[in-house]
Amino acid sequence: MFENQWEVIKYIEDKFGNKLSYVSAPYQNANLPYFKDIDTGIEFVYIPGGEYNMGFSEEEYAQILKLTETPNISIEEMQPVHKVKLSPFLLSITPVLNSHILNYNNNFGKSIAIDGEAYSPFFCEYSLAESIAADLCSNIPNEEEWEYACRGGKHSLFCFGNSLPTESELEKWMSWDLFSLTELNHNDFGLYGLFFGEWCSNDFTVNLKIGSDTVSDSKTVRGGGALFFPWQDEEWVYCLSAFRMPSKDLLDNKATFRLKLEI
Repeated sequence: MFENQWEVIKYIEDKFGNKLSYVSAPYQNANLPYFKDIDTGIEFVYIPGGEYNMGFSEEEYAQILKLTETPNISIEEMQPVHKVKLSPFLLSITPVLNSHILNYNNNFGKSIAIDGEAYSPFFCEYSLAESIAADLCSNIPNEEEWEYACRGGKHSLFCFGNSLPTESELEKWMSWDLFSLTELNHNDFGLYGLFFGEWCSNDFTVNLKIGSDTVSDSKTVRGGGALFFPWQDEEWVYCLSAFRMPSKDLLDNKATFRLKLEI
């Protein structure tokens, strides 16, 4: 679609000129262009289109057995593996943060309450997340887009590889303070904070087979390992790139979310 980064930047600026501003290489990953939403301060990164194998593969199963003999996951929910082809899109580099909601309140005359520090993820029910996204002329990504973005071009167990990092490195993935991003770890698409449990726009299906049954009143939630960190057992399974769960399993029916912009 685009031959180089500058074509991407020009196209985005022409399309979203009154909404987004280009940010010149603010973080470690300078290979993809970043943009900032003028009203909220939400930062987006360009996710190149491509094709990938969605789901939990036999190769990944072989890798997880090196970490645990009895993985506490429903493998059937993450299969069958199938090819997905996606067009490019913009995705917020972090989940929506409390600070973004404060800016949203000020610019849209809202009074949404926040819980926690300014630069920690904002949690809410799906209907509110959908409403905020609509006000900001954006969408909540579907789980095909979410997994593609999480993997960042890899097909390993986690976006950080097939093994678990050291405790100090894990802290840079699981941190609830998303203010100083240069001090944290990101995946190969420049995404941070991938493990807080995020809404996807899909209704949850019992597996990835086309036409499979949906779970009543449940959206799909992706990620989640940071919610239990530091881990007491094998809660790292929530960090698997293919991991998915129904929102009915949430304790208070609240999750965080990213925003996606079509281009």
